[in-house]
Amino acid sequence: MEVFFNILAALGGASVVLTGLFAYIGNSRLESYKAQLQAANEKAKSMLESSVHVSKSQFDKEFAIYHQIWACLIKLRARTLSLRPMLDHVDPNESEEERVNKRLMAFGETFYIFRDVMEENRPFYSISVYESLQKIFHLCHEESIEYQYKEDGWNIEYWNKAKVNHEIITSEIEACCELIRTRISSMSVAA
Repeated sequence: MEVFFNILAALGGASVVLTGLFAYIGNSRLESYKAQLQAANEKAKSMLESSVHVSKSQFDKEFAIYHQIWACLIKLRARTLSLRPMLDHVDPNESEEERVNKRLMAFGETFYIFRDVMEENRPFYSISVYESLQKIFHLCHEESIEYQYKEDGWNIEYWNKAKVNHEIITSEIEACCELIRTRISSMSVAA
C-alpha cells in the first residue's frame, strides 16, 4: 500500500484521483445523454413512420375518392334505412308489393352505384377504409334481403330487428367516417 501512495505522490497524487473521477463522471453523463438522444430519435422516427408522405397529386386523388365514397355512403344509408322506416307514410292506392318493389328498386340503384365506386377505386385508397366499406356493403345487403323476404309480416320482432339493423348500419358508417378522417389527417404532402 505504501508503494501505491509513493507512486500517487510522485504523479501528483490528488490530481490523478480527481482526473480519474472527472473522467468517470463525464463518461456516465455522456452515456446518459446518448440514451436520451436515442430515445428522442426513436420517438421522432415513430412519428414520421405513422405519417404517410404522399405526392400532392396522390393526396388530391385519394381525397377526391373519399369525397365520392362519402356522398355514396350518405345516399346508401338513407335508402337502406328507408326500406323499413320507423315512421312510414304509404300511398293507399299503392299495393304492398308495389311499395316493396319501389323501395327495393331505389335501394338497388344506390347500392350498385356505391359498390361500383368502392370497387373501381379500391387500389387508390386505404385498405382499412375498404374493409370498413365492405362491412357496410354486406350489412346493407342483408337489410335489403330481410326486408324483401319478411316471412311473418309486420310483427314486433320484424320491427325490433329493423331497429337493431338501423343502429348497426349507422354505427358502422360513423366508424368508417372516422377511418377516413384518420387517414386524411395522417397524410402529409411530400415536398
